[in-house]
Amino acid sequence: MAALGVDKVYRFVQFVSNKESRGWIDPEEFNVNAELANIVAYSKREAVFLQTKKILNDLRPFMKVSPAITPATGLCAYPADLRHFTSGWMDADFEPITELVQAELGKVMTSTIIAPTASYPAGVQRDTGFQLYPTTISADIRMEYLASPAAPEWGYTIVSSRPVYASGSSTDFQFDEVMFLEIAMLILSNCGINLGMENVAQYGMAFNKQG
Repeated sequence: MAALGVDKVYRFVQFVSNKESRGWIDPEEFNVNAELANIVAYSKREAVFLQTKKILNDLRPFMKVSPAITPATGLCAYPADLRHFTSGWMDADFEPITELVQAELGKVMTSTIIAPTASYPAGVQRDTGFQLYPTTISADIRMEYLASPAAPEWGYTIVSSRPVYASGSSTDFQFDEVMFLEIAMLILSNCGINLGMENVAQYGMAFNKQG
């Protein structure tokens, strides 16, 4: 997968705005509306994930594995960008951690058959982290999770009174390039340029031809 470049989207939005006689879109306006479009596109796919627990292809760029996390009294802090926890395992031997909900915990902990052990641990999601049982576990774990989307930003410097793209201060979209037209259409709509996908696609072909 190739990440969707923010400069490509910016140039296309300016291209369409010019063709629609809407004038030039200020970079700050673009950045605000690009972030909103990014959130809308992510939320749409996140809703499917919450209903089905299936990771759509468009969300795969947001799937991450954490570095090794050391528990403190069994509590493993979440990665800063975690949006949804999906699974956890012991770092040393890849033993999966059985995820429980709070309602199951009492029964499991008092069982003589299925009580969690250091070799076969269990965990419960808390607001501050993933709580391991038994709480005496001190070995590192890793988490797989769905990350929150980073805000895209078209960074720039001013040259001869005009903004010029600066890759070093820019943040690309995390979505794959296949999302180009959808993201662009959302940004254009946020900027007051409401076009159907067919019209945006036609502009896309003209944009690609000009290089």
